[in-house]
Amino acid sequence: MYTNLAIPRQWSRLACLCRSLTSVEGQKLPQVGKSSDGISPPPRIPRGPTDILQALAATVGTDPTAAHYKYHDDPYLIPLSNFRKRSYALSAEAGKKAAAWVRDQHPELFTTREWDPPMKMKTPYFNADPHIEAFAPKPIYNDESKVTEEDLVYTIKNALLEDAVKVFELLGGVDNVNEELKLYLLQLICFYNEKEPISNEWIEERWFSTAVKERQSTTWKLGGLADKIFTSMDPKTPEAYCSLIQGMAKYYQAERAYALSREALENNIPLSTDVYNSLLVCIGFLKEGVTLRVEALLELLNEMNQQGITPNTGTLTACLRSLSAWGGGKTLQNMALQIIAEFKNIGIEPNLSAYYYLLCLFCKERGPRIDILSGILTELEKKESLDPEDIVDTSFFITAMSVCSEHLQDMNLAERVHELLMKGDNYKLVGDAYKESIYYRHLVTVACRYAPFEKTMGLLDTLIPNIYVPEPTVMEEIIKVLELGGAGERLSESWSQLVVFGHARRLRLVERLLEAMCACISYQDEEVKAKIRKSAADMLKFYQMAEERNENVSTRTPVQKLSAAALSNIIDLCSTGEEPESWEAIQLAVNELGSASGAGRADVISAVATTAAKKGQHALAASALTYLAECGFPEAMSASVDTLSVMLNRSTEEVETILQGTDLEGKLQESAMAVVQAYRMSKAGEPLRERDSSASSSDSESSSDEE
Repeated sequence: MYTNLAIPRQWSRLACLCRSLTSVEGQKLPQVGKSSDGISPPPRIPRGPTDILQALAATVGTDPTAAHYKYHDDPYLIPLSNFRKRSYALSAEAGKKAAAWVRDQHPELFTTREWDPPMKMKTPYFNADPHIEAFAPKPIYNDESKVTEEDLVYTIKNALLEDAVKVFELLGGVDNVNEELKLYLLQLICFYNEKEPISNEWIEERWFSTAVKERQSTTWKLGGLADKIFTSMDPKTPEAYCSLIQGMAKYYQAERAYALSREALENNIPLSTDVYNSLLVCIGFLKEGVTLRVEALLELLNEMNQQGITPNTGTLTACLRSLSAWGGGKTLQNMALQIIAEFKNIGIEPNLSAYYYLLCLFCKERGPRIDILSGILTELEKKESLDPEDIVDTSFFITAMSVCSEHLQDMNLAERVHELLMKGDNYKLVGDAYKESIYYRHLVTVACRYAPFEKTMGLLDTLIPNIYVPEPTVMEEIIKVLELGGAGERLSESWSQLVVFGHARRLRLVERLLEAMCACISYQDEEVKAKIRKSAADMLKFYQMAEERNENVSTRTPVQKLSAAALSNIIDLCSTGEEPESWEAIQLAVNELGSASGAGRADVISAVATTAAKKGQHALAASALTYLAECGFPEAMSASVDTLSVMLNRSTEEVETILQGTDLEGKLQESAMAVVQAYRMSKAGEPLRERDSSASSSDSESSSDEE
């Protein structure tokens, strides 16, 4: 019974297998030749696993205004300030660090999987499918570890410097390790100078780390393990000499590196091109003065020629690096051009690092204006793509944009540099977050200063805020451009941008924005004027709330108060409207004038006093006039007469007659009497407070709203 059912089922499975094999064979395309029916199919094109995705992405294109893929697509979660971007990315990477800590501290948890089948053999570390070496726990070496040479090979291969040294000591040191492994360890130690290298696993930490200029001083570890291993090697191979010389030269132990190279030549030990390149970099530490240094550089190049050593692109870069480090002047510039011409004659073209050092040599900050960048861009634009060859390649674009902004002040060249960066896959050469921010700082600055208004606005809309968040100095340039262009609506939006970008506490920037609004509000539409008034009122509320917070909570960087000039600008802006919110802001600003630093604008305050009297807000008018009188402004007398004329509904002549009387107590209301007191105070010419003409300018550039 069961046999009759099983056989047809097996036959059906076999038939299905045959059909699948037939379909697979039918999908195979012949590589060459023709088929029997005369049709010649095209040869098979090998495809990668992501080729289809790349083809689909090419049909859509990229959105230049989109946020980075590492941030969420939810617009409410995308960080819009430099502080929040850094915190967001580093927080995400902190989770990876926590997982790595668990993996390294508790490797026993990763030896087997509980959900493996019972009959499956559980081999430690290798039961996952597929096995990923980076996710596996790393071996731990201590004084009790039993190690072999395979462990030393593993640590050297994975650049685990501390573990490699530990295993080397456990194996017995220089006496019990073969020469080949000693050479490999020597190369590792010379490359890192016996310091554990920074892990490439933490991409975000390296991306947001503040770039520190390389200190050109001797940091080579004298008498260290590298010297011991080199001394113990017998015979000393050319590879050992090359490794030690390059390590010493890399960490600026120039004299010993040069002496070791002389020793190698005396012993007829050949040196590599990379050794001479490293010696060319540190040749300036051996000689004093430009003339002697140039002679020493030429001697090394001639020595390479005599030894039959072929130079490469690194040789050209090393020469230009040394020349740029020795200063400027016609001598070094002509020498650099001659070296480039000689290398071109032998078929070696400069790379981005060479062009970077060339810009450093010709475009000094206080030197004459030399346009060498145009020729460089012409050469680079001929290439399909720019492949990175050196870590210094990432400094080219930031330096080129700096030259366009500060040295040449040319927007056309800046556009060519930016187009070259955006061409193909060249954006990988922008560098880390620090260099990227400086690059866009120079780009936006040169656009604000030398580009047409429409082009500048288009660039700002593309870059801000997802790609670039302007620094305070750049925001000041943007506000200046908006003021000159009369863009009132954009100025009103600038306050919200200051809040989002973390610049709202920068008093100097806020005061500059208020000045720009006051200069533009007179010729704006009513709708735009309303937006400007709302922004001014929001500024006042923001600083009032910050002041209350300072009183209740002790902060490291307390927010400064708005100056009297800034409060006057807020009064001037809000006095153009009829909204209750605007006049509430005026009342608050007038009350804050008494404790503000600097001097307010007398014309604005006197005008708002008269307007307030017309609106029936007599107390506000009296407060404004009292401030003018206490500060000793001469406008206080005429403003008091005009305001009292409105309050009493009398002509100015009648008001002046009334003011001549001495017995006015009980005859006038409280607000009117306060105006009379302000008039008499101003007439007496004795201000109650000293006016400070200089507003507080100690705006900290390092503070932010998030701190």
